[in-house]
Amino acid sequence: MAELAVRSAPVLTNEEVAPGLFKMVLKGTYSGKPAQFYMLRAWGLDPLLARPMSVFDRSEEWIAFLYRIRGRGTELLSQLHSGDRILLLGPLGNGWERRPGRVALIGGGSGVASLLHTAKVFGDVDLYLGFRNKPFLIDEFKQVAERLVVASETGEGGQRGLVSNIFDPSGYDACYACGPQAMLASLSRACKKAKVPLFVSLEERMACGIGACLGCAVRTTRGICRVCRDGPVFHAREVIWDG
Repeated sequence: MAELAVRSAPVLTNEEVAPGLFKMVLKGTYSGKPAQFYMLRAWGLDPLLARPMSVFDRSEEWIAFLYRIRGRGTELLSQLHSGDRILLLGPLGNGWERRPGRVALIGGGSGVASLLHTAKVFGDVDLYLGFRNKPFLIDEFKQVAERLVVASETGEGGQRGLVSNIFDPSGYDACYACGPQAMLASLSRACKKAKVPLFVSLEERMACGIGACLGCAVRTTRGICRVCRDGPVFHAREVIWDG
């Protein structure tokens, strides 16, 4: 791994785009393949750990992250204003590589955060997004998708049901997904049956982000792997899904 250094960046905007969901934009030039992530912190020693954030969007002048308030760290992030500074380390982990042919991106819940950037980099993709209730940032996703399918558990803003139940992998040459483990496991079974390769970006609690602490270990056919260092991207057939 190339030597990494913590850098400080100014906040451009930090807006609530849905209840408890924020989009934060930082000034500067950043790199990052689809599904790579950064470790962010805007406090001293408490909380102890930084927060992992996948790249939501970026340009030559800024980078954006999408996050939901889940604890003290993300609560502190949500209180940042334009001009405040934040520390970040990255890009970390591996990333998705686009395979040729017809490609589908599937995201559920907070897993949709990595798909806007991915769709922009990949180009010519079909996008399937699943939400618990009212969808968010749909206008932004429409701009990067060849085809956009939206599902929610309430039926609000799209089809009613789970995106993993609505999605059909038949006809695709490769699929890429990020979201809850149950969703990924369901997609893995469907893609295996359709003989379509599925690449997943796993979501696990992380402490260091560089593979030193083993706090984000998952079971795979290669043994115990670290999501932050060996992932977050894995071929779905490698992952040993619970149940």
